Amino acid sequence: MKHLTFKLSAILVSSTFCSVGFGSGFAIQEQSVTGLGRAFAGSAAVADDASTIFFNPAGLTNLSKSELAVGLHYISPQTDFTDGGSTTAPGVGGAPLTGNDGGDAGEDAIVPNLFYAHRINDRMVAGIGITAPFGLATDYSDDWQGRYHAIRSAVKTININPSFAFKANEKLSVGLGFSVQYIDLALSQAIDFGSICASVPAACASVQNNDGKAKLTADDWGWGYNLGLTYQATEATRLGLAYRSKISHHLTGDGKFRVPANAQGVANTLGFVDGNISGDVDLPETASLAIHHQFNSKLAIMADAAWTRWSRFEELAIKSSDVARLNSTKQEQWDNTMRYAIGVDYQYNPQWTFRGGLAYDETPTSDGFRTARIADEDRTWLAIGASYKFTDQITLDAGYTHIFIDDPDIDESLELPLNHRLVGQYEGSVDILSVQARWSFI
Repeated sequence: MKHLTFKLSAILVSSTFCSVGFGSGFAIQEQSVTGLGRAFAGSAAVADDASTIFFNPAGLTNLSKSELAVGLHYISPQTDFTDGGSTTAPGVGGAPLTGNDGGDAGEDAIVPNLFYAHRINDRMVAGIGITAPFGLATDYSDDWQGRYHAIRSAVKTININPSFAFKANEKLSVGLGFSVQYIDLALSQAIDFGSICASVPAACASVQNNDGKAKLTADDWGWGYNLGLTYQATEATRLGLAYRSKISHHLTGDGKFRVPANAQGVANTLGFVDGNISGDVDLPETASLAIHHQFNSKLAIMADAAWTRWSRFEELAIKSSDVARLNSTKQEQWDNTMRYAIGVDYQYNPQWTFRGGLAYDETPTSDGFRTARIADEDRTWLAIGASYKFTDQITLDAGYTHIFIDDPDIDESLELPLNHRLVGQYEGSVDILSVQARWSFI
């Protein structure tokens, strides 16, 4: 009985938290509208507006005036599942998992960001950025085949990033920033109390017909920093090097269960009671090397390579001080990733600037460790954008990106003894439409 209780608790906690994990779909790249229009190519070197605070604070010295930039990004992901033979645990019959395909699990979101840069003098610039660097929102129907693995996943972050930059000489600029970050997490999944009752056994035994629900909520504040350099190698060529530190979070919150009336006694006996939870998560550091080259007065090309240390996510331990059966540790295997991008800017006339870009973004997930909460794979970005300068003080930017995602396979099993197995393939893509207004000040 004790062994069964422990394993069921481990299923509910470790699989839920670990599934949020980290992947390309969890990091929000959309921190600049001008950057979006070129697939964020060369963002550590371009420094054409105040959003350089996020990508490379040293770029602030490239701004000739103080500036306020306010952007909105409409992100529309599409995620569709096709079953490939999902089954219940062998111990309860190994029958096909019942339910529908979950519908489009991608949930549209509007992500804002705000940047303000203030020029102190000819050599020094201060600024502040407010962004959402990580986020996730997937929502399957309550009765889909993978309901025991995931129903809803929602992760939100807010990052406040004061920054400062100065020109060391006519070629080299140095920047640094400090980040204070809030994270909020809400996750849910179904519990097959029919199978639990069958394992005891108890009168409520009816596999896949007595579902309950588990919901976890937690939050935390953390801090980190970012550093950057820009080097004006020639009058036409600028190099950028940027680093953003990891941010460690110790999330605390609550785990709650909704239990069918006919399974209440069994749930209480096996320890399915509400309690507090905690877990440590390191949001990974990144580093990027970029180049921006101005061919002539109209055409510029930019490129970069960016590294993310997703391998920090080796395991996740979940602890509870008042419900012992909620304690668990799950091993994970994630890989560091690279992102490569190339883009162009074309200034058609003094008012209009057009841009485009292409990027390739690796996923840290691999077959055998992919989950229903982040069914991620390698991505290819195709982007276009434009800016219109109304006056010397006001500019409006817009950008559109379509992200092609390679079809990810999933083969995810819960822990013993109720190791229901979700097997299938996803088709996914993302559309992003962004607008931004910029005000320049003398």
